[in-house]
Order: sequence, then structure tokens, then C-alpha cells
Amino acid sequence: MRATIVLAATAFALSACQSAAEKHAAETGEIDATNAKADEVAGLIKAASAKTAVKPGLWKATLAIEAVDVGPGADNARQLEIAKRLERDSTECRTAEQLKPFDIDKLEKAAGECTFIRYVAKGGKVDARIQCSKPNAPVTTIEITGTSTATGFDVVTQNKSGVAGQAGYSLVRMRSTGTRVGECPAQAKG
Repeated sequence: MRATIVLAATAFALSACQSAAEKHAAETGEIDATNAKADEVAGLIKAASAKTAVKPGLWKATLAIEAVDVGPGADNARQLEIAKRLERDSTECRTAEQLKPFDIDKLEKAAGECTFIRYVAKGGKVDARIQCSKPNAPVTTIEITGTSTATGFDVVTQNKSGVAGQAGYSLVRMRSTGTRVGECPAQAKG
């Protein structure tokens, strides 16, 4: 009985720590954040995860590079050709861990301090604009649009650094698609 009371009190205390936005995300799986810091959005994504989790299993996924622009005077056609070597088309088993939403900590390690100008994930659609900056580097803007459900996704990500037409400018746009095509084959027992 005492353990039950302690667990109930702990659960109540933890729920009291959630913001109204985190409670909404946990209840609905929806996120609508404006001018939010990375840790706020990470908390919302975590709160919504039970409602928005992608189903593990056998997935067919593609990654296509749609555009590359590395600034004035560059051979953008050649750069696109090089970037296309990163394209992928695969069918493989994916675990829940591999299917988690993007890791904001990794984003900030690569791009610097980030502000989510907007991050909206509702009704299977995602629309985000993120600005990141770090010392002695141009501002990076990341835009993410598309759809995501438990069994499929189609998302375009555009990463732009600097100002178009000036030295240091770069733009990469890629499209990721995926469809859950079934269960993973049973592993042979040895």
C-alpha cells in the first residue's frame, strides 16, 4: 500500500512539472511551438512520442538529394552529382530506437545554438523552421515539411547557410520517404 502511495505521489509530482504544451503534446501527439529553444521542443517531442511513435518492422526507405547550391562561382551541377552519391534506397528491419524522431542534441552539436522559429506537428503533417548559429559561422536555416505517420513518411529538408550570392553560402535540399512494408523476418535460432 505504501509503495502505491509513493508511486502515485511521484507520478503526480512529475505531471506537475510538465508545461501546458507538454501535457497537450502527451494527450494529443500534437506540437505547435513558436520561437522555442531546442530544449523546449525536445521536451514536446518526448511528451508526444507515445502518440506519434513510428511502428518498428520492415521498412522501404529512400533518401534523394534534390538540390545543391554552394555559392557564387561554384560548379553546382558537379556538387549535386557528388551529393547524389549519398542517396539511398533500402529495405531493412528498423527498431523503435532507429525510428525515433531527429535528435535535437545532435543538431545543436553540428549547427550551434538553435531556435525553432516554428515547429508544428499535427494531423500527420510536420512544418518546421529552425535557425541555428555558432561563433564565426553564417546562420543556418533548416526547413522541414512533409507527412509522418506510424507506417510512413515523406519529408523534405532544406538546409541553408549564409546569404545567397555571397561567399560562404550553401543550400542542400533532400527528400526522405519511407513505408512500413511488413514484419521483420524471424531470426534463425542457433
